[in-house]
Amino acid sequence: MAIARFSREFYLLTAFATIIYISGTITSPFFSIYISEKETSSLELGLIISIMSYTTLLIRMPLGMLSSKIGNWWVVPIALIGQASSYILYSQVTNPIYFYPIRIFHAVSIASLHPTLMSLVLVISPENRKGEAVGTFLTSVGLGTMGGPFLCSFLLSYFDYKTILIISSILPLIAFIIYIGLLKIGPLNKHLSRSRRCEEFIDSSWNRIRRIITIRQVQMLTYVRFTFAFTAAIIATIYSVYAVNTLKILPSVYALLVTFRGLSNTLTRVPAGRISDVIGRKKPLLISFTLLTVVFLLFSKVIDPIMIGVIMILYGIAHGTRAVSEWSLLADVVTRDDRSLANFYFACVFDLGSAFGATFAGFIAMIISTPIICIIAAFLIGSSILVIAINKVH
Repeated sequence: MAIARFSREFYLLTAFATIIYISGTITSPFFSIYISEKETSSLELGLIISIMSYTTLLIRMPLGMLSSKIGNWWVVPIALIGQASSYILYSQVTNPIYFYPIRIFHAVSIASLHPTLMSLVLVISPENRKGEAVGTFLTSVGLGTMGGPFLCSFLLSYFDYKTILIISSILPLIAFIIYIGLLKIGPLNKHLSRSRRCEEFIDSSWNRIRRIITIRQVQMLTYVRFTFAFTAAIIATIYSVYAVNTLKILPSVYALLVTFRGLSNTLTRVPAGRISDVIGRKKPLLISFTLLTVVFLLFSKVIDPIMIGVIMILYGIAHGTRAVSEWSLLADVVTRDDRSLANFYFACVFDLGSAFGATFAGFIAMIISTPIICIIAAFLIGSSILVIAINKVH
């Protein structure tokens, strides 16, 4: 079986990342509701959610350049300790104003995590199987989007939001202990060593960024990634509040529905990676964005919990296919020396879309209903279909 050819390091990294991503998504089904219960307006909700993305947008590229110079040994420990600390701080908030500095601290601590893990994957995976490698590794993200909400649904049956936030702080600490163990046994140590540099500097980082951005396929990916992040942030910011407060779905049930999205997301990623290696990246991208357009239109119409669960499954399939195809195409079109910095740039695009999307959702929700906002989102993400279609992508 082809997948068995990946190294032991690759599988250890994927398993470790799964724990990290579960810890990062366990609070996502109720976090907007938790904030709204602190007597915040929809605009304040959008700003609190978006400030994390604005912060990472500002600092991610400088941190990426720092990693290029000194190595990435510092990224994971800071991210895990910061994640655990943030959850504890969230649980103690009594005045909404305190959410802002905590979100900034949270953003700074985890800003470099995903690009660093992705760079490690690309280093230790075979050159001719990048799509499959990315798809396999990104099952960790899918398992996170499934495992976190599933665990959340279970905990919501027994605990309040504050208690779950405190419980959630345990997972990053467990991951930190595992990380120390991985370094001691040495399978990933050579890639995370203080003395190792991720890549050699041929010219300045800004020149390399300009070189990356001038690639036509990267410009296309920038647009489509932005539109996805923008629309996904709308769902993350206001849809849970709409589902619980307007549709009267129990928070534990909504968390279970989000789990369905994570399940289909997870199951999609490996086959999507293999298929994109065979047929190219363009067709999977077209399919995923067409399906995403349909999903947002359905979000605007459906009110039955069972049907919302079906939509979540479709959302997960589209999300998983899109993510694998985007990251694989990025690895195809940039040079090996530029991949780490390109990953940070790509993450910044997502930050920008997420920040604008959450801010937009919070502001516009004061004026129009959530179903209409979902229709607007559908038209926006649908524009990516045309952008993909007119670009030359293998």
